[in-house]
Amino acid sequence: MRILYHHRTLGDGAEGIHIAEMVNAFREIGHDVRVVSPIGEQTNVINKRISYMSRIKKIVPKAAYELMELGYNIIGYYILSKAIREFRPDIIYDRYITFNASSIIAGKHFKIPTIIEVNAPLAFERQNELDENLYLARVAHYLERWICANAHKTIVVSTPLKEYLKSVGVPADKIVVIPNGVNLNTFKSHKKDIDLLHKLGIDQKKVVFGFVGILRPWHGLDLLIDAFAEISRVENGSHLLIIGDGPIRTDLEDRIKALNLEGSVTITGRIEHNCITEYINVIDIAVSPMSTFYASPMKILEYMALRKSVIAPDMPNIQDIICDSCEGLLFKPGDKESLVNSMLKMLNESELRDSLATNARNKVEQERNWRVNAQTVVSLV
Repeated sequence: MRILYHHRTLGDGAEGIHIAEMVNAFREIGHDVRVVSPIGEQTNVINKRISYMSRIKKIVPKAAYELMELGYNIIGYYILSKAIREFRPDIIYDRYITFNASSIIAGKHFKIPTIIEVNAPLAFERQNELDENLYLARVAHYLERWICANAHKTIVVSTPLKEYLKSVGVPADKIVVIPNGVNLNTFKSHKKDIDLLHKLGIDQKKVVFGFVGILRPWHGLDLLIDAFAEISRVENGSHLLIIGDGPIRTDLEDRIKALNLEGSVTITGRIEHNCITEYINVIDIAVSPMSTFYASPMKILEYMALRKSVIAPDMPNIQDIICDSCEGLLFKPGDKESLVNSMLKMLNESELRDSLATNARNKVEQERNWRVNAQTVVSLV
């Protein structure tokens, strides 16, 4: 099958990983893929196109930038039409972004099925969470609904995201839930690096709780630190390792100091991406203290692939990934006591930890990996 993959993103961070992994997975299972995008095929790299687009985004007024986003539909239709004539694809696969209807229009014109992948309710997100001045909000919401309703199938990464799209008028039979995946070759479990533990100042006999990510307010790290403080009052056999850096690091360090946890909590600062797996492998219990309602957190799937015991909030989107007490423990969202209880249970029951970790690895091997996701997409057409 020939797959024309289109996206209009900067291809950085998690979205860049997702794009690259899906393209590679399609190819691994035997399909021919051509990528068309403003930045070229490669993601998570810096090139002249990306630098130019980033500068434009920063300097152009928001209202004007939204008009440019709308205007991209003309460019997108042109590059898709050119690629369709040259490549003659069987399907178009598009990573949805606000205002971009070009793939749907091109698919309709050339009578080619178009699959839309939706990772977030972007019109809602930009209006209510990230960008209080979404000037063309009505247009954004209308196009989001129209794009998803007119796709051959709309893939969403979580059940709550499906429910959201249904609530704004997208037919349920158009929507398919496919949570994110993980690369099983990249994320393999290894023994703890004792030298790294010494470098981090962690006693190798202690059970290590851990978190990986950019230190931002919405990740719930204050809740995690407060819960760990409760555990430290009754147990001294554990350590908390926070892998990452970010805007709230100073606030977290002040909190750690106020709770007298300096010797029991370590914040690594920024770690190079190719070293992250080595750091995660010194963790025994990975904790995801908070999640947005629609997300399919790739970090949780990476923990599972690395055979870590996982604690996460009991939310429908997390339930798409983890079965409570089978592949991990789920706690009441935002509830410190519930989180403390889950952490203590993991800390005190080593057999449970091992069982959950083994089941977690089995789950991603059988269901939650990019190859399975690519096979599922192809089966929809």
